[in-house]
Amino acid sequence: MRFLVTGAAGFIGSNVVDRLLADGHEVVGFDSYVTGQREFLAGAFASPKFQLIEGDLFDLSSVVEACVGIDIVIHFAANADVRFGTDHPRRDLDQNVIVTWNVLEGMRRNGVKTIAFSSTGSVYGVAPRIPTPEDCPLPIQTSLYGASKLAAEGFISAYAEGFGVRAIIFRFVSILGERYTHGHVFDFYKQLLEHPEYLRVLGDGSQRKGYLYVQDCVDAIMIALDKSDEKVGIFNLGVPGYCQLTDSIGWISNQLGLNPRLEYTGGKQGWIGDNPFIFLDCWKMCSLGWQPKLSIEAAVRRTVDYLQANKWLLERRH
Repeated sequence: MRFLVTGAAGFIGSNVVDRLLADGHEVVGFDSYVTGQREFLAGAFASPKFQLIEGDLFDLSSVVEACVGIDIVIHFAANADVRFGTDHPRRDLDQNVIVTWNVLEGMRRNGVKTIAFSSTGSVYGVAPRIPTPEDCPLPIQTSLYGASKLAAEGFISAYAEGFGVRAIIFRFVSILGERYTHGHVFDFYKQLLEHPEYLRVLGDGSQRKGYLYVQDCVDAIMIALDKSDEKVGIFNLGVPGYCQLTDSIGWISNQLGLNPRLEYTGGKQGWIGDNPFIFLDCWKMCSLGWQPKLSIEAAVRRTVDYLQANKWLLERRH
């Protein structure tokens, strides 16, 4: 098969590119390098089956051209900065909704019939059901990021109905692992390098979240592409459990051999739009034969090891 992967130089996107190439597929990557890292594609560039388009997904003509001869689009390119969404109110609309429409139009004009899309568990807002299944009623949105991903899901579903597109939508918990470039493990690691004696923690530390190792995430994407037969298949991706933020802090500190003093900013939320409890029911994905292999603790520790071995990312992602 011939795949187009948007956000190909990003954290999850580059891992998916490597997996597709290892499985013998042809891959066209699309990235602007705004947040993606060329180093993440070092292995891909060594393959004759990989081609990178360095471009902007806002340019519809470039997207249409990139979709020529493509069988499946895997759309990862997005603004993933939930915390600072209210500082840039239009960013999520532009980078998560408008760009997704451009990708759908590129597909339509070239007869591409399958899209896999990275959404988020944040669309459930403050979920009325825990663990949260895919058919849970969607409450009032609490973040611009979540709202933009839900809007993108809506456009994808409408294109599936209107133009015969097959869609697979993944609602992720936060992903951890190799090539991780943003999130609480990154932030805490950077802080502890600067001042190992203390750690500033947003909120009160009681936030409960699920996390998933990146290779387990990639496994799920490949299985769903192979086995899902729904016109619009929506799949939660997470682990059968969650951790408290203080648990993760303990694992990070232990992995670094530190015992920092914790300074909390207070409140149940780390920032505006932060959901203090995210725990997704992943039975539907597991019913296709998928099971995550790494626990949250193992994924956190592996991420710390990766960041220690790749300190150049701290300078690049300032």
